[in-house]
Amino acid sequence: MPVAAAMETQQFVTRQTRRLSRQLALQINRALQSCDARAVHQVRVAIRRFSQGVAVCKPCFPAKDLRKCRRRLKKIMSAAGEVRNCDVADKFLDRWRMPHPDRLRSKLTSRREDSARVLVAELKRWTDRKLTAQDSSVTNLQEMAQHALDRIAQDFLERGNEAASPKASPHHMHRFRIVAKKFRYTLELFQPLNPLVERIKRVSALLGDINDCVTAAAIVPPLAAHLKKRQRKKTEEFRLYWASEFARQRKKPVASAQSSRRKSAA
Repeated sequence: MPVAAAMETQQFVTRQTRRLSRQLALQINRALQSCDARAVHQVRVAIRRFSQGVAVCKPCFPAKDLRKCRRRLKKIMSAAGEVRNCDVADKFLDRWRMPHPDRLRSKLTSRREDSARVLVAELKRWTDRKLTAQDSSVTNLQEMAQHALDRIAQDFLERGNEAASPKASPHHMHRFRIVAKKFRYTLELFQPLNPLVERIKRVSALLGDINDCVTAAAIVPPLAAHLKKRQRKKTEEFRLYWASEFARQRKKPVASAQSSRRKSAA
């Protein structure tokens, strides 16, 4: 590997990792101060961004350090997910009138408080692990970006077509939503100006609405009928949007990564 190329890749990875790590630490501190719905959501977003950035640059980090970091973040993500599920259900309780609303809200509040205590305990255990880039088999930054984008773009198209099919279950749609987020965060890492980012955000938002309906129905069964109707509407919106924006695309929906180095450095 040419020395200049190795240095450039290492510097880029270190710089991006530090940036994502600082954002994660900031959101964790905010959630510890106020474990409200927005703070919990921002922690989840920061974890996803950090995790995807590290995953893309995986060859540049010691495997042992990565495993420790991922195990801790997985526990935080799981705990935060429980809290967010309660917040989603609470949002829908305000939308529709239900019998015995005070009783329903009381149970939901109690469940959230229990989940929040678990989350706070996990957040307090977090220590900002210093991941330092090392020499790797990656030839240069362009190679790393092109490999990551090609792989995840293909996965995005294939899973998206499956999720948009009439036979796709909410579970399949949720799994595709995770792929869509990973694709978006990878683009934002290497090609932040790529116009695909906004289109992927729209896909994720529609899939998020669908998943929220499924989640809330499981937590508050009396809302199931209302949520099922909303779920069908959002599913149709997603299928129409996917058909118009991505379904007919034969090539991977991502620009060449040759310009990624310039944009990422901007």
